[in-house]
Amino acid sequence: MWSNRFVIRSILKTWFSPWRAYLAEFLGTFVFVFITAGLTLIDLYYEGIGILGISIAAGFIYTVMMYATVHISGGHLNPVITTAVWLAKKIKGHLAFFYILAQLLASFAAAGMLIVIFSTDALEFSLGAPVIEYAFSGQSAIIIEAILSSILVFVFFGTMVDKQNSLQFGPLAVGMVYAVSAVLAANLSGGVINPVRAVGPAIFSANFDYLAIWTVGPLVGALF
Repeated sequence: MWSNRFVIRSILKTWFSPWRAYLAEFLGTFVFVFITAGLTLIDLYYEGIGILGISIAAGFIYTVMMYATVHISGGHLNPVITTAVWLAKKIKGHLAFFYILAQLLASFAAAGMLIVIFSTDALEFSLGAPVIEYAFSGQSAIIIEAILSSILVFVFFGTMVDKQNSLQFGPLAVGMVYAVSAVLAANLSGGVINPVRAVGPAIFSANFDYLAIWTVGPLVGALF
């Protein structure tokens, strides 16, 4: 009986002792989704900064949030990154699970906050979920998301994972890749490259039209 309690306590301690890292992933992802989806809503409401501006802003805020969290959690803020790092055996399974859970919860929290700010009228615009302007086959859009996500993973590993070769401008490099990729794919696949950017707003607004593109595509990119 006592041995079972000790084992359970040991497991719980192992799982929840990195709570600061989970919180960092939650907060960083929340800010990223809130700002990018919020900018999309503002653009749809007022025809503001356009796709280019939103994409650059997304890359910028992703960079800033990575710098803010890199020394706490590694600055993933993206299930694609977390999955790739786990597959490379750089983090343990329970850590990857709670990272992704924190990222998803942050996406939902950001979507909920957008409803509070913009009211339920924002549901008409899918709470700022990515907008695909041109008709494009689902298969091709998934391939685009997969390729761009694999490039993002490649740059992340090359600049941030290996401690001996990690660079101080690693988050900047990853953010630039994200911004350029978002501009390139915005009209074709939504330029998501990060499932949580779309999952919260899309599910809260019951817009499932492109959800497979925004989830399957990027996660496939984590495998390469």
